[in-house]
This record gives sequence, structure tokens and C-alpha cells, in this order.
Amino acid sequence: MLNDGAIGNKAMLLALSALTTGNLNSKLKANTKPYKMEDILPSVHEYIVPPLSDEEKEAQVQNQLMLFMQMQPKADKFMRGANG
Repeated sequence: MLNDGAIGNKAMLLALSALTTGNLNSKLKANTKPYKMEDILPSVHEYIVPPLSDEEKEAQVQNQLMLFMQMQPKADKFMRGANG
């Protein structure tokens, strides 16, 4: 718990990245790409946010496709059979 818990390295890195990105993004001009955690702390980004497994990536793609299809006009009529 001390290493990855509420008072450990991961919590400190999350707080540091949130403060830094917030501070830098508040100083950006309009139409400028905002900073992300991976821009500020690239060497520890995978430690904080572990990469998705192949199954998780496939599930994410399927969920995004379903959400896209449900946003279309008259999707409820078309998706009636797919929703169960």
C-alpha cells in the first residue's frame, strides 16, 4: 500500500502530473494542443496508466462502434435486435 497506495509513488506522480498539466494548460493560447500526462512524465506514463491488453483493446473498439451506431438517427429501430 505504501508504494502504490494513497501515499505512495503512484499517488505522488498522479498529483504532480495533474498540477503540472493544469498549470501549463492554463497558460496556453486558444487553438493550441493541450499538454497530457504522457507529455509531462513520459518515462512513468505506462506505470501510472498501464497499456490495454489485446482483449481490452478489442472490447474498447466494439464499445466505441456501438456508441457511434446508437448516436445515428433512428438507431433505436435499427439496433432493437442487437440490444437483446
